[in-house]
Amino acid sequence: MAPHWLALVATALAIPALSAPQTKQPTQPGAAVQTVPTPPPAARPQGLEAPWDVKRMLSNLNSEIEKLKPLLDQMHPKQWIDNGAPPTYVSQYQDTQDRVKDAVRASQALAARTDSLSLAIDAYFRMEALENVARSLEQGIRKYGEPRMADQLAALISQDFSNRQRLREYLTDLSVEREQEFKIADEEAQRCRGIISREPAPTGTRRSHMQ
Repeated sequence: MAPHWLALVATALAIPALSAPQTKQPTQPGAAVQTVPTPPPAARPQGLEAPWDVKRMLSNLNSEIEKLKPLLDQMHPKQWIDNGAPPTYVSQYQDTQDRVKDAVRASQALAARTDSLSLAIDAYFRMEALENVARSLEQGIRKYGEPRMADQLAALISQDFSNRQRLREYLTDLSVEREQEFKIADEEAQRCRGIISREPAPTGTRRSHMQ
């Protein structure tokens, strides 16, 4: 099997042929002319949301995430230490603040390029990381801090669940679309290589004439 980078190069070379019209391949004199059919375009997966819907979903998701900032500002993690909390909860508090910023930046980047699979993956997993650390922080606050703040944090984490699910579904649909595009491009690359391999080798007619 060819190295991965060779497959990517072959795919890139084959992509322009996907939209090209039907062409007649050169053959030996007297041979029948072969018509190469143009492959059909990639089908858009059912359920893939339109860019404006994705941007609206990400905007709603960011609005919920932004609500974590004022709540986190009201917390006093050093007081948790006085109540017997391990120092790791202070680190989790700081980590939660950082992950809030990372999640917002990632979703904004995806909103600017909703067709980017890598940005969709990044945004989704940053949301997952934020939820995990925030839930762990909530448990620490409930035990060593103010239960009221723990309840508010749990409520905010749960509020954006539907939008996170939509992001997950969009990521799944987008990955299916990209996989279909890659499969068609790879098949086209294989077809082009097959056609080239069957072409007759250049003859020495011109060189003999010049001599």
